[in-house]
This record gives sequence, C-alpha cells and structure tokens, in this order.
Amino acid sequence: MASEIHSSDRRFRVALIGDSIRMNAEPFLRKRLSSDIELFAPPTNSESSRKVLAHLREWVPMGSAELVHLNCGLHDLRYDPGRDRPVCALDEYAANLEAIFAYLHEIGAAVVWATSTPFDEATHNSTKASRRYAADLREYNARSIEIARRYGATIHDLHAKLSQMRLEDLWLPDGLHFNRAGCDAVGAAMAEVIADVFAEVAAAHRFATSSD
Repeated sequence: MASEIHSSDRRFRVALIGDSIRMNAEPFLRKRLSSDIELFAPPTNSESSRKVLAHLREWVPMGSAELVHLNCGLHDLRYDPGRDRPVCALDEYAANLEAIFAYLHEIGAAVVWATSTPFDEATHNSTKASRRYAADLREYNARSIEIARRYGATIHDLHAKLSQMRLEDLWLPDGLHFNRAGCDAVGAAMAEVIADVFAEVAAAHRFATSSD
C-alpha cells in the first residue's frame, strides 16, 4: 500500500495507465467514482510495456498518486503486418514489467494490476492487418500476475471478469475493442476495484472521505 499518505484535506489520487481499452472505458469509470477520488491519466494511448516504461516517470511523477491502476499487454503480444514476432517478446515484456513495478514501489504508490482483456482470435485476425493469439494472451497474463504479486500489487483479473460475460454482445466487429456496453462493463469493474483499494487505504491512513 502507499506509504506517503498524510493529508486528510485532499482527494485520493489515482493514476490510470493503459491502452485504448482503458481510454474507451474511462468515461464509464469516472461517472462511478466517489467525489473523494481524483482520477488522472495520460491523454494518449499507453500501448505497450515498452512505451509505459519509457514514459512512466512523466505520467506518474514521485508524489503524484496514491494508487496506480495499470495494464499493458495487448500491444506487446501484437504481431504487426509482415513480422514473425510480437512487438515485445514475453521475456522483454516481463523485464519491462519488473522495471515498471520497481519504480512504482520506489515512489510508494499502491498498484492495481489489471490483466489484459479477452479477444476473439479468429475474428480479430480476419479483420485486422495485425495478429494476436489467445495462447499468447494466456502466457502474458500469467507472467504479469506472477510479477505483480511479487511486488504486492492488487490483482484485478479483468480477463476473468469479462470472460464470465457474453463477450459476443460486448465486442465491436474487430473482436478486440468493446462497444458501449462492453466499455461500461470494463469501467464498472475498474471502479469496483479502485473503490475497494481506496476503502482499505482510507481506513489504514485516515484519508479523508466525504462521510467524515
């Protein structure tokens, strides 16, 4: 948990880092958040672990957030047209995550790690020039959970949560991105885990809430 929480007169600050799944769900997340929570996020797509690592100090400077809700993976495991390897091979992905979690641990932020969301491999690979494979998704998610747990992050298994739903009703025609109902489902799941962590941190550190 965050180690630098002392003020009882400001809101709980949450940094939201992720790809277009995060960006599209963010409005649905924001409408569910307590007024005690201040959410901020990069204005651009965070894409791969490589990009997150390159910009993390800019996006989440020391002392800027009590909590970071983080995901990357779908861009890492993507095969671009004409390429026979993913954007970030699994070992590079793992090394990038190690460095990302080490920095967030250093600055004392609590971390929620969200697993990468499911996609329809056949539909995706027949409608888009890039390719993604479900077997890679399982491997990348499993490795990311292993690393996140070692750093004490809260695991938000967004993949498992969404897999319990009728995904064919939530995907856009590309089998990867979500329609309005899907974005709402992602936003609701994110809001739930952020609220849970906020309640834990507020109780432990006497952080101000609207009910105080």
